[in-house]
Amino acid sequence: MKTSVRSSARSYVQRSCALLAMAWAVNASGAETPVVIWPTMTPAGDHASPVLTHKPAQNEAVYDRAQELDATLRDGAQDLGFSLHVTDQGPEPNRVRDQDMLERAAQGDTADTTAGTWVVSPRVEYAGNDDYVVRLVAVPPKGRELRVRVETVKGPDVAARGLVMLRDLLSTATAEQANVSTAERDRIDTQASQGVMSPLRSQGRAVLAVNGALFGAYVAFSIQRASGDDDPRVLYPLLAVGTAGGLGASLLAAEEWDISTGDAWVLAGGAWWGAASGVLLANGFDVGPLTDRYAWGVGAGLGGLALGTFALTRSQMDEGDAVLVNSGAALGFVLGGGSELFYRGTTNTSQVTPYTGAGLGAAIGVVGSGTLATFVTISPSRALLIDLGTGLGGLGGAAAASPLVFDNLNETKSRGFLAITAGAALVGGGVAWYLTRNADSEKPKAPPPASALHAVPFGGVIGQSATPTGPVPAYGAGVRGAF
Repeated sequence: MKTSVRSSARSYVQRSCALLAMAWAVNASGAETPVVIWPTMTPAGDHASPVLTHKPAQNEAVYDRAQELDATLRDGAQDLGFSLHVTDQGPEPNRVRDQDMLERAAQGDTADTTAGTWVVSPRVEYAGNDDYVVRLVAVPPKGRELRVRVETVKGPDVAARGLVMLRDLLSTATAEQANVSTAERDRIDTQASQGVMSPLRSQGRAVLAVNGALFGAYVAFSIQRASGDDDPRVLYPLLAVGTAGGLGASLLAAEEWDISTGDAWVLAGGAWWGAASGVLLANGFDVGPLTDRYAWGVGAGLGGLALGTFALTRSQMDEGDAVLVNSGAALGFVLGGGSELFYRGTTNTSQVTPYTGAGLGAAIGVVGSGTLATFVTISPSRALLIDLGTGLGGLGGAAAASPLVFDNLNETKSRGFLAITAGAALVGGGVAWYLTRNADSEKPKAPPPASALHAVPFGGVIGQSATPTGPVPAYGAGVRGAF
């Protein structure tokens, strides 16, 4: 008897302390939200057969714990600011099913039958060695999903832990999350019923359209300059036609193929870096007349676009691959320009502009990084961290080698400065790559998409012709397949 009284007193103290510690966190708005707490059932598991879940009898080991849990949850719900339906004792015995809880949560209280109510069904199961499995199942007002908390606790802690679990299930944040989830699901269901779905296909359509329109305008401007005609009455209509052509071509491509954001930036990088390398090489080779240099840019840009398209036929590109392609081209541009300065033995760009080296570096960089992107998978964050390591390494190398270019500058000192800067940049990039080697998941590169072009050449006898002396074979060759 003394043990029972001591256990009950301790349970009461634990419940009181828990209520004082968390009453401010639940239902802080002061509004009395209705709640229904059904009698505790046993066992705790969600069994397929409803007759297995029942109210504990007096001869069962969980009877006393179930009574304590009932009293604690009912008192705790009211102390936490909820309006308890004391007359609702749940459905008929042995009929506590998930569907019953969902239907009761949609009914509301007697004052407002449309608002819905919280429904809580506690379960307790004896697990041996004075261990009990406590399971609380709750349904938000007018909700369509069940929220569950399960814990294994000692016998004296059943009521206190049940109260904490009730607090978690009935918290304001939980209710708001349930309402947001339900509202979002209803919105999606309504859009689906009306035939309105999110545009999941060709998510890179906007990126491709903007870059396609700009590249079309550049092509039109280059054509006008290459013709030697400076009349604005020809330029502006030509720009409009070029922009419209580039925009239309990009939209047609996005409609025909599933263009992701990474695909779009890879194509844009190939086109723009190709055009930049063409113009730089034309300046480096001193192509004349000056207007022909625009044609070099257009040709190299179309070549870069073609190489980017070929890369997309080999592998799917994501945002990480796009960062890799454009970062590789930028690194090649810088290293190429530095290499030409190293060859000339000077760091004075006002006297020597490294057009040729920068153009070759950009071309090699975009082709090399695009090829690498078809074989490796890298996240955008890791690619940017490698870029950061390369930049910081180059800055550190330039700072360390700066005494070489302070006084008595000559070719040897200039080459030493450039070599140290470039070497430090590569070392910084290598260190960043090594430190982030575990940042990406070890998954293989996605296989290339299946091509719609299937063609097989053939040759030999393709038929026969009837003649007075008999059939004569007809020879020929061709290609057959699906296009």
